[in-house]
Amino acid sequence: MRDAPQQQVVFPRMGRGVKILLVAYLVFGILGAILFNYAHPVGVTFFAWLALIPAEWLHKPWTLLTAGLLTDPNGYSHLLFTLIGFYFLGPAVESRWGMARFLRLIGISIVAGFALDVLFNAVVPVESKHFHPQVAFGPSAALAALAVAWGRENANAQMRLYFVLPISGRVLVWITLGFCVLGVFFPGSVTEGVVAPFGGFIAGLLLAGSPSPARALYLRAKLAILRRKGERVHLDIDKPKKRRSGGPPLRVVAGGLDDLEKRPPPKDKRYLN
Repeated sequence: MRDAPQQQVVFPRMGRGVKILLVAYLVFGILGAILFNYAHPVGVTFFAWLALIPAEWLHKPWTLLTAGLLTDPNGYSHLLFTLIGFYFLGPAVESRWGMARFLRLIGISIVAGFALDVLFNAVVPVESKHFHPQVAFGPSAALAALAVAWGRENANAQMRLYFVLPISGRVLVWITLGFCVLGVFFPGSVTEGVVAPFGGFIAGLLLAGSPSPARALYLRAKLAILRRKGERVHLDIDKPKKRRSGGPPLRVVAGGLDDLEKRPPPKDKRYLN
């Protein structure tokens, strides 16, 4: 009997962008846990300086980005699942986009998620306390955007969710939206605020694709501006090209070997064969 074929698990090869993210989250996660649990006053100051406080974001605008680098210091699962998410989803996206566009997606999605926190904190009534987090931090917006980007760039490819369930890229996008909705019903599990993952999801939809909807909109706007200025643009398409200086003048000589001896040679002694 032939042995059944064994399925091998292929681990993705990380690019520089993924390595930078993993090292950054590992350093911030371990450092934050040590300071918060064993140097409590310093740890509180560390989180107060980097985490987002929606009511005070104007005084610390950098927290719209730095809050996305923090993980829950009370347990290691938040940090662990963050590293796993970036490791398995990041390399495929970075290899197709390049490091700059990949890191730009992560940064924009984090800012978009926490900006949505700030917006809801300003417009939603105070009675809805889950839309008014006192402190918000975590990378769920970045992970949501990365999952959407992976799903859109690999719509027909398959991955194994939690190493077991095979799903396609299109299904992954819908599952990501489902996790965002679940965060609204279970707000205690979302340290970023219940609406932050939706900001990352929207950022992923706008920035993923070739070209992405955001870039396509930019190109259409640029084309409209160029067309509006088109009347003032003058193109000399009928102007004859200048002859390159230094080149010898060429002329065509009729071919044929029969009467070649009878024909007088040209005065410039140049033949074009």
